[in-house]
Amino acid sequence: MEAPFVVQGGSAKNIWKHPVLLKHAPGGFSYEIDSLSRTRIAILVVAALIPVSVLLFRRLITGTPFFTAKTKRDFTVYNKSEFLELYDKDAVPSKAPIEPLEGTRRTWAWAQLLLLAGLVSVNIIALLTRVFHQQDLIEECAELGYWLLLLMLHAFRFYPTPYRPSLSLLVTVFCIVPPLLLIERDLWPKLLFNASPEKSRDARHGWEVYARLGLAVSLELSALMTPRLWYPVDPYSNDLPSPEQTASLISYMGSYSWIGNLIRIAYKRDIEPEDLPELPDYDRARLWSKKVENNKKSTTFKTFFACMRWDILNMTLCSIFLGLMQFVWPVSMRELLAYVEGSKEPVITPWVFVFGLFFGPLLTGLVWEAYIFNATRLVIRVKAAFTQSLLEKTLKIRFTQDSGKDEKDPKDPKAAAVKKTPPNQSKVGMINNLMSTDLDTLTNAREFFLLVGSVPVEIIFAVVFLYDLLGWASLVGIGMMVATMIVPILIAKSLAKIQRALRESTDARINLMSETLTAVRIIKFFGLEGAFLEKIREKREAELRLSLINTICSLGLRTVSVLLPIINIVVTFGIFTKVMNKPLTASIAFTSISLFDILRGQFGWLAFITQQVVYAFISFDRIDKFLNGEEELENYKSQESVDPQKPPAYNNATLSWSKPGSDEDNNFRLSDMNVECVYGGLTVVAGPVGSGKSSFILGLMGEMRLLEGSIHLPRQSGISYVAQSTWLQNASVKDNILFGSPYDERRYQTTIEACGLSTDLKNLEAGDETEIGERGTTLSGGQKARVSLARAVYSPAQTVFLDDVLSALDAETCKLVVEKCIKGDILAGRTVILVTHHVSLVASAAQKIIVLSDGKIVSDSHNLTKSTLDLLSGAGEDVDAEITAPQEADPDIIDTPKPADAKVPGGKEATKLVKEEGRAKGRVPKIMIWKYIKNFGGPFVIICIICLSLTNQFLGLANSYFVGLWSDQYTQHPDDVDVNLWLGLYAGVLMGTVLFETFTYIVWFAFRWIASRRIHEKVVKSVLYSPIRFFDTTPLGRIINRMSNDVKSVDSSLGAYLQQVFHQALECAFRLVVMSGLIPAFFIPTIAVSVVGIICGNLYVRAQLGVKRIVSVRESPLFSHFGDTISGIVTIRGFGVQDRFLAESLKRVDDFSQPCESLYSLNRWIGIRISWCTGAIGLAAGVIALTTKGNSAGLIGFSLSNVLAYSTSILYCVRYFTMFEVELNGFERLEEYIELEQEPAKTIEGEPPAAWPTEGSCIVKDLCVKYSKDGPDVLNKVSFDVKPRERVGIVGRTGAGKSSLALSLLRFTELSGGSISIGGLDIQKVNLEALRRRVTIIPQDPVLLSGTIRTNLDPFGEIDDSELQAALEGSGLAGDKVDILESAEGTRAPTPDGTTTPDVPARLKTKRINLNTPITAGGDNLSQGQRQLLAFARALVRRSKLVLLDEATSSTDQSTDERIQQTLRSSFPDSSLIVIAHRLRTVVNMDRIVVLDNLGKGGEVVEFDTPLNLLNNEGGVLRSLAEKSGEFEELLEIAKSSVLERGGEPL
Repeated sequence: MEAPFVVQGGSAKNIWKHPVLLKHAPGGFSYEIDSLSRTRIAILVVAALIPVSVLLFRRLITGTPFFTAKTKRDFTVYNKSEFLELYDKDAVPSKAPIEPLEGTRRTWAWAQLLLLAGLVSVNIIALLTRVFHQQDLIEECAELGYWLLLLMLHAFRFYPTPYRPSLSLLVTVFCIVPPLLLIERDLWPKLLFNASPEKSRDARHGWEVYARLGLAVSLELSALMTPRLWYPVDPYSNDLPSPEQTASLISYMGSYSWIGNLIRIAYKRDIEPEDLPELPDYDRARLWSKKVENNKKSTTFKTFFACMRWDILNMTLCSIFLGLMQFVWPVSMRELLAYVEGSKEPVITPWVFVFGLFFGPLLTGLVWEAYIFNATRLVIRVKAAFTQSLLEKTLKIRFTQDSGKDEKDPKDPKAAAVKKTPPNQSKVGMINNLMSTDLDTLTNAREFFLLVGSVPVEIIFAVVFLYDLLGWASLVGIGMMVATMIVPILIAKSLAKIQRALRESTDARINLMSETLTAVRIIKFFGLEGAFLEKIREKREAELRLSLINTICSLGLRTVSVLLPIINIVVTFGIFTKVMNKPLTASIAFTSISLFDILRGQFGWLAFITQQVVYAFISFDRIDKFLNGEEELENYKSQESVDPQKPPAYNNATLSWSKPGSDEDNNFRLSDMNVECVYGGLTVVAGPVGSGKSSFILGLMGEMRLLEGSIHLPRQSGISYVAQSTWLQNASVKDNILFGSPYDERRYQTTIEACGLSTDLKNLEAGDETEIGERGTTLSGGQKARVSLARAVYSPAQTVFLDDVLSALDAETCKLVVEKCIKGDILAGRTVILVTHHVSLVASAAQKIIVLSDGKIVSDSHNLTKSTLDLLSGAGEDVDAEITAPQEADPDIIDTPKPADAKVPGGKEATKLVKEEGRAKGRVPKIMIWKYIKNFGGPFVIICIICLSLTNQFLGLANSYFVGLWSDQYTQHPDDVDVNLWLGLYAGVLMGTVLFETFTYIVWFAFRWIASRRIHEKVVKSVLYSPIRFFDTTPLGRIINRMSNDVKSVDSSLGAYLQQVFHQALECAFRLVVMSGLIPAFFIPTIAVSVVGIICGNLYVRAQLGVKRIVSVRESPLFSHFGDTISGIVTIRGFGVQDRFLAESLKRVDDFSQPCESLYSLNRWIGIRISWCTGAIGLAAGVIALTTKGNSAGLIGFSLSNVLAYSTSILYCVRYFTMFEVELNGFERLEEYIELEQEPAKTIEGEPPAAWPTEGSCIVKDLCVKYSKDGPDVLNKVSFDVKPRERVGIVGRTGAGKSSLALSLLRFTELSGGSISIGGLDIQKVNLEALRRRVTIIPQDPVLLSGTIRTNLDPFGEIDDSELQAALEGSGLAGDKVDILESAEGTRAPTPDGTTTPDVPARLKTKRINLNTPITAGGDNLSQGQRQLLAFARALVRRSKLVLLDEATSSTDQSTDERIQQTLRSSFPDSSLIVIAHRLRTVVNMDRIVVLDNLGKGGEVVEFDTPLNLLNNEGGVLRSLAEKSGEFEELLEIAKSSVLERGGEPL
């Protein structure tokens, strides 16, 4: 041994003569360093050079100095790469951003500094110790220098330098190098049974080793536990950081404890939306929509990869690591079993493999959760980006059917497939499905990246390990796998076709449901609920049939994917034991099975992912066709003049709705349009119904296809527009009028007065703060028109388009609007283009009158000349008469009582007609589980399912137990093993298990399928038969959301999750019993893990349920906004406010993404904790295996294989139960609709005689009605009678209760007093369906149904075509007007919430109206007047004894109105008519007239007599209305003529 370093009494100069130092001294002495030491020193030197080089390289590239002057510092940090997605490079701050170091981060930085100082100190002590003991110290010197470098780099962080983030990262990463070298040099040799002398000699001993290791690990942990600094994407916004953005790395990816606050809240109370963590700014829709815009490629698929490339890279890396981590458990189990059975000479202590059983599941869980975390973020980002892209595209397209698609090569099979689309298919329904179903399908394919990383890694390693275990026998099995891979691929291709058909079938059902809900009033008016229930049932049956076929094919794919690896196992074991004559020991058998399970899992993933990828490419194709199709709305900017003083004009323009020559082209053109409107004045556009008046306006606005010429529209000075069919938002009256414009009190009040809304707002409980409901359901038709007019007038736009706004107004209001608005100061100096039938009202103010006929300008004059009068009179325009009767609202709930439960400032009561969607509280009631299971069938079904599941679990455990028995035979009777018997039995057990599992799955699916069918039937029936009030207070988007997403949940998820819960619970119970029974020591750790799992699961379920409910509630507003935007798309484009609606969409997408991210993060929280439990029970199993005696290796192998499965079963049991309870929320929402209040059911006693009513007599006596049981009366003691074959008119001011009376005759209101008798029967005692099918109403707002004119006239197919044709001719739609469809002016596409899109162009190729003419959803390919005529024809077909007409001619010109009056007199000779009139001219020839007025207690009868008597009654209400109309004398003559025609004598 060499002399000690210090010799007492020696000189300091003797130190350099010490042998140890002499060996390393310079000047001729050589370094005696072995290769391992040189390698370790080289690693330290390289590791030290890297951070220094990185810092210098960054300094060179960026030019940012290490020491920044105070004037150049900026402590506002931001995410530069994401910042540049939102802003240009010019917006980048000029000052160097410096990361602030304060608060907790500064505390942790000091802690790391102290730890680094401690490491330096310990290394100095270790160095001195080795010097003292005359040992090699070059490695200690290198390590000391390394720690000193890191200490200096870390200390530099305390100076305000821009390199703080780099310094922190470099120190965190490179401080791991010395402890790794320490473990390799000092600890690893101690774990080996026979370590080499060199390794043993190099190993250090003593407390310094463990101190350095402990300090280094603490340093790394402190860095990982330091809260991260938030780098905002947009430092100029008011966004707040999300907890995940400021959480430490351990909290962020290691424990997900940053979501723990939500867990704690859920434990104490229900989660509220404000409890949710903020949405990270890097996941906001604004950023990702910009990324899509900045990275747009030729296809959606390429755009997706360009935007998500970093997410995809992260997921791929995680999947590779996941594949590697999967082998830690099987390798550890193999080595542990080999040690127990003594079949292999141990190299390392088995305790390493015991800890491998702990770290294997834990590391696998960490990597898996990281992968899924990235995948779910990908889901959020894809939905955010492409939802916005879909809306942006939607705002640019024209809702015509050619849509640019028919411009493709007709030989293209894809184009041919498009051509097969039914003519009446709703594009809006397709858009709705793109946004929901197809985006979901894209995100469901996120596991594709496992195929890139995890799957090949796991397959390669599994093959290598299998070859090591089984030799060339494994290659045979692997070769069979490769050869049979084609089988699942072929099945997947067939499955894709079925899936496509299923998707189309689902689209068809949702579209039909959307159309049904849109037309629900008409359906109820005519008692057609049963017919539509049958139509929906047919669509549903088609969908369920395809679902059954799809499931059978999916099950076949799954079964084949599972059977193929099983066959490989049997064949491989057979060759190994029979051909190679090798013993199948426990270590070989169970490790091989574990590896084959990995391979089988990869084949299962391969089948599943292949299926999902196929579906995803179908969705990519659908989205791509929509997003990257031709922009169908032409951009006229190139034709626009820069001169804003030039008025809107056509310059030799020809326009059409569809592409000329396409199948959808109806040959209607605006031809040779060469006209200029008057700048700063009023231009009136007139002409007969179908002449192209609305097209004239829409063509100027760019909604039509420009074929020739040019169009000028000064958009830069602003455009406002009022559509013929009003579109209002579900907001307050004030918000609708402002429409995003700044509030100006004076201008606002002037607008209110000019539009005649002052009185209306005073009558509303909350004034202009009254919520008007979806589609303006709380307002009358006239009120809706005036609010729409006020919106256009209040706008600062220079150009104002008004499409027939006067037709919906009563005489008094109409005069006020014309005088104060059209002719008033509010529109003075603005360019106004007004379409109207009533030219005389505005002729004096018009600077130009344009008359159209068949799409051509037939007159263009600056005043109302005689020739113009002749043209208008010949066209049937009302050139002499003004609007003569007050307009009553449409059959929406007009006189709706306002709830009195909310107050607003000023003492008025706030009207909240449409309530926010309810959100359940607490856990889902367990009774819901039983309610769902009851839909499976009776007790026999449940017993059958339980027995099958128990048997299936027993067979599953028998597999691995059988292998244990087989392997033990080689230990107990090595020379007496009947390989044929054991191999045959094993093959039989495996095959039987798989086939029985398949059979069990089929049985489960059959009962789930039955349950889905029953639930859908119940909910549709309940919705259709609910009172009309339900549809007034519930947005259609909300109903459709339940009928689509919640039904989808019941169809695809709920039953599957219930099956998995049952399966996993049984598996846990079986494994616990079996393991504890065979090795009792397993009982304690398994019970402990179960308790921890149950506690974590309970916390998780509480939080998950609360968040899921918020997700469900926040999804509906997103769909509703989408539908609302589409329904008002022309108005939105007209006002040019697309950006505002897109911004609102961004907000709603973020509102939806916020709870979704919390939902996904909670899954990670429970997953990582179950991984810890799995590792703990694996560790316990390994300890038990090493410390207990008397257990065979086969038994231990069986137990170990079940340990991992048991922990996994706990995880999946908790997860699936939570998912089941979450999806049960969807069933609970459907159950809520199943239990809706229903209209009175049909009874035998209520069925009237077959011929009832034999006459149209109607007696109304003291009638009092209300719209809800607790609301005020809207009719007050109304009494009158209608005699057989009598025609009675109903007139009165807005709010007098005219439509309420009509609705009462069909029992749409709540009777609070009095009675109504029709044909001698009290209608309260008559079945509703019978009443509504035998009494006909023609509503003011006719809604037609998709199909043909024949199916609209006769939905039951009961009437001969000759009668249908006669009714068509009687309505004025046939005969001499057969070509009228050529000039159809508008189309209205149904939206997800049931509203309609105003004035979107026609699509029909039919050029003559006949019984086979196609009708799109809502009758949207016809003009408003044409729809009313067709609704009139529908009434003619029914030949009811009592017919109600509610403003049925409000949108027709005078000649058509007169023709209808003539038809009324001739076509209903045996019927009684009750006519709610728009014009006094319409009712003045009736037998009697009822005049209603609201005197404060609801509508009352103030006059009831013959028209002549009422007109002769000086001071009477009717006479007053006639005198105000300016045509009293003419009306009096008509009344006298009517009396003479009936054989009477006028007084």
